[in-house]
Order: sequence, then structure tokens, then C-alpha cells
Amino acid sequence: MSKENTFNFTDERLRNIPTPDPGKRDYYNDTTEKGLRLSVSGTGVKSFQFQRWSSEKQRPVIVTLGKWPDFPLHAAREKANALKQEVNVGKDPQTEKREKRETMTVAAILDLYITEHAIPHKRSAKDDQAAIRLHLKPTFGTRRTNELAPESVRSWHNGLTKIMKEASANRYLALLRSVYNVMLPDLPNPCRGVKMFKEYSRDRFLQPEELERFFQAIEHERTTGNPDIADYLLLSIFSGARRANVLAMQWNDVDFNREQWRIAGEDSKNKSIMLVPLVGEVLEILTRRRLTASSVFVFPSYGKTGHMVEPKAGWDRIKKTAGLVDVRLHDLRRTMGSYQTISGASTAIVGKTLGHKSPASTAVYARMTLDPVRESMEKAVALMKTPVEKKVVNISGKQ
Repeated sequence: MSKENTFNFTDERLRNIPTPDPGKRDYYNDTTEKGLRLSVSGTGVKSFQFQRWSSEKQRPVIVTLGKWPDFPLHAAREKANALKQEVNVGKDPQTEKREKRETMTVAAILDLYITEHAIPHKRSAKDDQAAIRLHLKPTFGTRRTNELAPESVRSWHNGLTKIMKEASANRYLALLRSVYNVMLPDLPNPCRGVKMFKEYSRDRFLQPEELERFFQAIEHERTTGNPDIADYLLLSIFSGARRANVLAMQWNDVDFNREQWRIAGEDSKNKSIMLVPLVGEVLEILTRRRLTASSVFVFPSYGKTGHMVEPKAGWDRIKKTAGLVDVRLHDLRRTMGSYQTISGASTAIVGKTLGHKSPASTAVYARMTLDPVRESMEKAVALMKTPVEKKVVNISGKQ
């Protein structure tokens, strides 16, 4: 630990500590209370910890105390001093903490998982909270953590398929497994031996005749329904961007000169900055909307987010008008990638367009300019808009 990371803790000093890069973690030591340190995550969460070498155990003792500023500095110093006295007389706070957790209710350990792990470390913390509230606590909340058995978990996992798809049931099983791995690593994990359901990758995208009906339904929506939803869906299919990013799109992130849209790393699923080329059809929509814009958002609303949320009713209207069956909003994104592939784009270019990140293609992405990506997207858009009778590409791949 450098001298710069060891100083007298004050609220002002703690407030001004910089946030490390995503995925990194920095530590700072207090000179007033020996053994008190601050852990700072790449998401900006600052947590007090007690760290002390135990000569009796011959290993360091590390105990998380609480998040600053909710857990104040004076309380952290008092708790660190008390733990120091325990270590000095041979007690092991870690063992006591572990034993206490092993007899907690599952509901209590789920709450700790959210506050101590999910919120500081996971982008999906809100999803975890909802899953715990809806599907884990009602079934397991009153059980003791050391009483949960694989048979109970297996029965619950199977039962979930009566109210949801198997892939969703797998996500909840994975969450419960993670809770035990993170919070109760010394207990046998009750999810061990419970098999995930087999999942199949979805490959649905709009076929040529469906695209014609889709575009017709979009124009019908623009004149008789909600023009914002028509613009949103066209921007979605012609940009290939994720639903949440399109909904939260801001004017400050649109560069009309470079004809590109910047999605910040904290808003990107792969946590990296994305530059999305804007094809002519998208620029036309944005230019038109910019003339009457009065909000920072491209698709503003009066809700608490300030921008439009998932337009389920409008999407259902368009699907009904177009006669689309088994089509989801995410399939519009897949349609862009599919037509890029059909028009001859490489896997790397499609991956760059959609913001996919894999070890095999990362080096290629780092060197690639947006020009071939833009060209590929323009070809895909042109192919989408070509009438069925004029298409020469065999979409189905059949001879």
C-alpha cells in the first residue's frame, strides 16, 4: 500500500477518492484507526473493511463493515477497534460471522447478498432484487440456510417451468447458486447436482415477406397511431442496437457530422464504449426529430426515467397489423445481423455492429474502422427494403 493510499480518513477525503477503472478495486488505509481500510470498486461503491493479521491463526482477518456513507466513519472506527480487541485475545470474527450466516434464514442471507455483493459488483442488481422478491423468498425465505437441500431446490426449479420458460428458470437457479457460493462458501451448495434445463439459441429474424408487412404496419402506425413508436422501431431495426440503449438514446451522444452514435461503457452490455454507425434512414429520422426536440432524450416521456419505456401496446398493434407471429422486439436487432450476413458481411463486422465481444474477435474489433461496418449495414438496410419479387438472395438457404 503506497503512502498516497494511507492517510487520516475524513468524510471529505473519502468523498474525493477517485473511482478505479471498471473491474478494478483500490484500497486505502486509515492512519487514525489501524486496521480500518476502505475498498473502492470500479462502480464507485466505497466499503469499510477491517483487516488485521492474526498471529494465532497465522492469516489475515478481513471483515466487511458497511458501505460509506450509509455506514458512517465514526461507526466504522468503533467497529474496527472492537474487532481488533477480539483478534488480540485470539477470537476469529470471520469464523463467528460464518457460523452466524450458516444459521440465518434464507431471506436474511438473500438481503445480505444484495447489499454486500449485487449492488457493489453487479450491473444486474435490480434484476436480482426482483428475482429474489418474486421467486426465491416466497419459496425459501423462512428456511435456515443450512437446512436447504438439493431435493427442495430441484422441485422448485422444475415447478418454475409451469409459470415461465425454461431459460428463465435456469437464471433463477443460477442466482440461488451464486448466493450460496458468495455468501456461504463453506456450506454445501444446495444447488449442486440440480441440472439446468437445456436451452436453445433463438434464431428468429424477419423474413422478406414479413419485412414488407412490417414496414407497411410502421407507416400505418405513423399516420393512425403513435409516430414515436414508428420512429423507435425503425431506428431499432436499422441500427441493430439493444432495446434499452435505443429507448435511452440522448442527443448529446449523436454526432451528425461523423454520422455515428456513442453508447457509453456504463450503458453498454459489454461495459465498453460502442460507436454505432448511423445509416441514411436513421439519420433522416433523427434529423426530423431534432427539429422539434425539447428534451435531452430522443424519445422523451413524462415518466420517471424521462424517456420512453418498452412500448408493449404499440409493438402489439404493429405485430397484429403486420400479421407477425412469434416475433419479439429483440428479433429486430437479430434481423440487422442476419441481413448483414446474408449480404456477405463477415462475422467480425456483424459482431462490431451488434456490440458482441469475444476473445477471438476483440483484436479485430480494436483495429477495425467503422467504414466497412457502415457499408455492411447500408447493404443490409437496402436488402430489407427491397420488395420480395426483386430479391435475388435466397434467404432460406434452400436450393
